[in-house]
Amino acid sequence: MDCVKEKNEVNKIQSVIKEFEDEFENIKFILGRLVFDVLNANEISAIILASGFSKRFGDNKLKVNLHGKKLYEYVLDLVSKFDFKDKILITNDEDIRNYGQKRGIVVKENPTAFLGKSESIKSGLTNLNSKGYMFFVSDQPFISETTVKKLLREFNLNPHVIVHPVYGKKRGGPMIFPNKYKNDLLNLTADEGGVKLIKEDNHKAVLIKNKREAIDIDDENDYREALNG
Repeated sequence: MDCVKEKNEVNKIQSVIKEFEDEFENIKFILGRLVFDVLNANEISAIILASGFSKRFGDNKLKVNLHGKKLYEYVLDLVSKFDFKDKILITNDEDIRNYGQKRGIVVKENPTAFLGKSESIKSGLTNLNSKGYMFFVSDQPFISETTVKKLLREFNLNPHVIVHPVYGKKRGGPMIFPNKYKNDLLNLTADEGGVKLIKEDNHKAVLIKNKREAIDIDDENDYREALNG
């Protein structure tokens, strides 16, 4: 009799354990779904700007060597790791074009690059229609995957505002713009950038503690700093 009773108790305990296991699997699925949703990139177009003239550098800075890689390779490698709806590279350089195509990135030329940065933005936005547009520059080699994920998370939680990183007190890129700002971006002129559209109440700043990620290479001094970084 005692054996039967003990067996029944064991069966009850096993049944309870099974219920907990099933519930735990449900919780894991829900949490996984939430993480996927907030880090999801497939409704966002990534636009990589790489058609500038490096006026302060004296040569095509994007082709300098930095820790065993060309400068332009850093951002192209980074973007290729994410499942963006579109991956667009704006460049007039053959080497950069070839590298981007090998990474599965669509390349567009910018024949009016001499008119300023805004022309690259317009070229990138042509024929796109996405929930948001994430702009990457090609002279910030130390942007991390973690930072991109943080920005994607913030934008997916707040899809109606401009999302950008802040390194210390320095605002930087990459920036994500909701689709409602597309026409404003297309109306930029000369060397105006998307930062012009930021107002007091239409953006979310994401704090990035690693200030090294803020390094952008505009001149020889910046390049030396990056080499020593």
